Amino acid sequence: ASVSERRRPRDEEREGSGPRAMQRVLGLFDVLADAPDGLSLADLSEALETPKSTLISTLKALLADDFLAADGALYRLGPRAFRLAARISSAWSLTPIVRGYMRELAKRTGESVGLAVLDREMRRFVYVEIIESAQPVRYAMRLGMSGPLHATAAGRVLLAHQPDAFRDAFLKSADLPALTAHTTTDRAALRAQLDEVRRADVWTSIGESIADSAGMAAPIFGPDGEIAAALSLGAPVERLQARQAALEAEIAELARRASGRLAGG
Repeated sequence: ASVSERRRPRDEEREGSGPRAMQRVLGLFDVLADAPDGLSLADLSEALETPKSTLISTLKALLADDFLAADGALYRLGPRAFRLAARISSAWSLTPIVRGYMRELAKRTGESVGLAVLDREMRRFVYVEIIESAQPVRYAMRLGMSGPLHATAAGRVLLAHQPDAFRDAFLKSADLPALTAHTTTDRAALRAQLDEVRRADVWTSIGESIADSAGMAAPIFGPDGEIAAALSLGAPVERLQARQAALEAEIAELARRASGRLAGG
């Protein structure tokens, strides 16, 4: 490569263009969205791990276009940023956005994958999208199939992330039939499990609804931060237990990405 070609990425960064500049702008929006009172140049520099001298040109450009607003030494999101956010949110649609992550999970694991949503009236979950495993022995899913909240991984995840009033009403009054010898039917035990789901964000259910089948699920959150669905994976018990930790890591990662969340976020 020539000297000019080797220098081009640096020139692009200096002029505020290129992939790094785009990442910097998105990073600014992300950081400022969590700081409604505003942040100083020093705060932004530290949060983004970017030198002040590099950051200042980006800030000036965004201020000029009203994507940022300045109040003394503090920077906040500006009116055009909120307008853009509203337009993006209005285009959000659960199934089309999540479908690609479901395909990736199915490809990585070779198991059946489903997208489950809560039917609040029936107090059950419903599969609104499925990808069945190609393996001869597999967990069978059907589009529109519903299941109980207390005896399934998807049900636990959806119930755990509901508002307190809904969760408390369910725990107080819902029937908790024993579908197998392993079904959780004790209300205090179920409440403790729901608390654990909220901490871990992944739940694995072994033989609770069907004796020889197992499932795991992780929450998918919408742009408003509320749970939108559960990403679910099902398999025969022995096959799932043989690689349970690896499968839990896969489903947790893809559910987090489908929610637009960073690792640890």
